[in-house]
Amino acid sequence: MSSNGLLVLHIQSFHKLVYAGNTNDTISIEPNLKVHVDEEILRELTTNAEYLKEKLKNGSVVYGINTGFGGSADVRSESPDDLQKMLIYHLNAGMGKIFTSDKVRAAMVTRANCLTKAYTGVRAVVLTTLLDLINTNITPEVPLRGSISASGDLIPLSYIAAVMIGREDMKVFKEGKTMSCPQALTEAGIQPLIFGPKEGLGIINACSFTAGFSAPVLYDANLLLLLTQICTGLSTEALEGRTESFHPLIHECLPHIGQKEVARNMLAILEDSKLATTTLDMHLPDKHGVLKQDRYSLRTSPQWLGSAVETLNEACRRITIELNSVNDNPIIDHRTDTILSNGNFQGETMSIAMDQTRQALGTCAKLLFAQFTEVVNERLNFGLPPNLSGCDINHDFGFKGCDIAMSEIDHCVNPMSNHVLSAEMHNQSINSMALVSARFTAEVTEILQMMTANLLLLTVQGVDLRHIRNLVLKEIDILVQEYPDIESTLNKILWYELLFSPEKMAAKVVDTRPVEEQLVVKQQISDKMSALYRLACNGGVEASEQMGKGTMRMYNYIRKDLGIPFFCGQYKIDTWLNQILQSIQSRRIEHVLEDIFAPVVYNI
Repeated sequence: MSSNGLLVLHIQSFHKLVYAGNTNDTISIEPNLKVHVDEEILRELTTNAEYLKEKLKNGSVVYGINTGFGGSADVRSESPDDLQKMLIYHLNAGMGKIFTSDKVRAAMVTRANCLTKAYTGVRAVVLTTLLDLINTNITPEVPLRGSISASGDLIPLSYIAAVMIGREDMKVFKEGKTMSCPQALTEAGIQPLIFGPKEGLGIINACSFTAGFSAPVLYDANLLLLLTQICTGLSTEALEGRTESFHPLIHECLPHIGQKEVARNMLAILEDSKLATTTLDMHLPDKHGVLKQDRYSLRTSPQWLGSAVETLNEACRRITIELNSVNDNPIIDHRTDTILSNGNFQGETMSIAMDQTRQALGTCAKLLFAQFTEVVNERLNFGLPPNLSGCDINHDFGFKGCDIAMSEIDHCVNPMSNHVLSAEMHNQSINSMALVSARFTAEVTEILQMMTANLLLLTVQGVDLRHIRNLVLKEIDILVQEYPDIESTLNKILWYELLFSPEKMAAKVVDTRPVEEQLVVKQQISDKMSALYRLACNGGVEASEQMGKGTMRMYNYIRKDLGIPFFCGQYKIDTWLNQILQSIQSRRIEHVLEDIFAPVVYNI
C-alpha cells in the first residue's frame, strides 16, 4: 500500500513482482507471477513493425535505423540489422558493481509495458522474448553505474538487449544462479533474437530502468512516511505530548492537503490514548515551570510532514506516467502515418521526482532525529531515565549508541538533477542523471529505514517507561497517604532510581517513627518496587491498554509479534534493531500499517 494509492509497480525483494495497474494496462500478472500480454496488442505490434518496414522499403531515412546514433546521426547505414547489433555492442561498456536482479527485473517489466503501446516499431517477437525472460527468471548482470538517463538509460538497458540477442560471454542470473547467457537461454527454450530495424534502439532508448528502479524505492518512501507518523505518535505518548497540535481547527486555518492528512492521521493514531495529553491546554490548570506547549518535533509535525505527503504524491504521479508511456525515439505511429524524432527518453521529470523524494525522506529523517533526541535525553523527556535505560543508570547507558547512529543522512539528500556535464559529442548537452538520483534515493531510503528502526525501538521503551513511571508514582502516593512522614525524603529520590535500586534507595527514606517501624516501611517500599521491576523485566507490565489505537497496534507488533522485550540491561539491542529493520525492508510491517491507516482512509 502507499499513502496515496498511485503506485503502479510494486517490486518485492528477491524476484517477487506485483503489478497493480489500472483497467487499461496491457500486461497482466497471474498469482504465480507470470506476465502475459493480450493477443490484440501483439497484432498491433505486428502492424506497427510492418508499417516501419514499408517506410524503409520506400526509401525513408529514419534516425537510428539507417543512420548513426546521437552525435553520429550524420552517417548512414545500408545494413540495419548489423547497425542494431553494433549499437548494443558499443553500449555494453559497463563495469564494477552490478544491480540486484530484482531491480533489473523491474526494468524489464517496465520496458515491456512501454513496448505494448505499439509506437516503437518492434515486432511482436521482441516483446514476447522479453516476457519469456521475465517468466523464466533470467536477468542479465547489469553494471550499477554508467547511465546518465539522457538518451534513456542506454548502458543498463543495453545489457537487457544483449541477453535478448544471446551475447555468448555474458553472465546472467537464472533462478538465483549465475550462468552464461547461452546456457540460460537454452535451458529456458528461448531462441536468441536477431534484432531488426529499430529493435535494439527500441529496447535501450528510454528511461525504463530509472522508472522500474524508482517505483519500489518510491513505494518504500511512502511506507517510511507512514512509519514516521507512527513514530510521532509513539514519541507523543513517551513525552506526554498534546493531541491539541492535531486539532482540526488548526489545519483548517492553514489548509494544505498534506498537512490536513497528517493531522487527521495523528488524531486517529492517538485515539483513546491515556498517555498523551488529550485535553486542550486552555482547560488545564497552569503549572509554573512546565512548558506551556510541546516542542516543535511534536507540535509542528503536521506542518513539517505535510509537504512530504504532497511531494510523494506528485512523485507517484510522475513515475506512474513513466511506467505506462511511450518514452523512446523515434515514435513510429502507423495510425496517423507519422514518424517523429523526439526527446521522451530525457528522464528529467524522474530525476526531479527522485530528488524531491529524497528531500522528503530527509524531512522525515530530521523529524525522527529531533524526536529521538528529546525522548532519549533526560533533560528533555519529562522525567524518563537518561538514555531510556531500564536498569541502574550508573552502569548502563541504554540507547546512547543508537543516539550516535542517527546522524548520517544529511549530506545524502542533496539534489542530483542540477549536476549536469555535457556528454556524447555534446549531443547530450543536457542530461537528467535520473538513475543516479534514483540510486541515491535508494541509499537514503535504507538509512531512513535504519533511523526508523532506531526510533521504534526507543519509543516503545519510552512508552513502557512512561507507564511504569506512572505506576511507581501511584505506589508512592499510596505509601505517602499511609505514611505521611516519608513524603519529604521520598520525593527527593528519582522514581527510576527507586525502581532500579529499591533496597538501596529505600534505605535513604527516613521519618519520625521508631527505628523498628521505619525498617518495616523501608522494607515495604523495597518489596513493592522490587516486585514492580521484576514484573516489568518479565514483560508483565502491559502498556498497550494505555495507548492510542494506532500506537498500540505498532507497540504490540514490536513487543509481541517480533518478541522484543522491555530493555533492562540486555546486550541484544543490535539484534532487536535488525529484527525491526528486516521487517521494514521486507515490508512485513506493511500489514501493521494497513491495520492502522485503513480505518482513517475509509472514514474520509
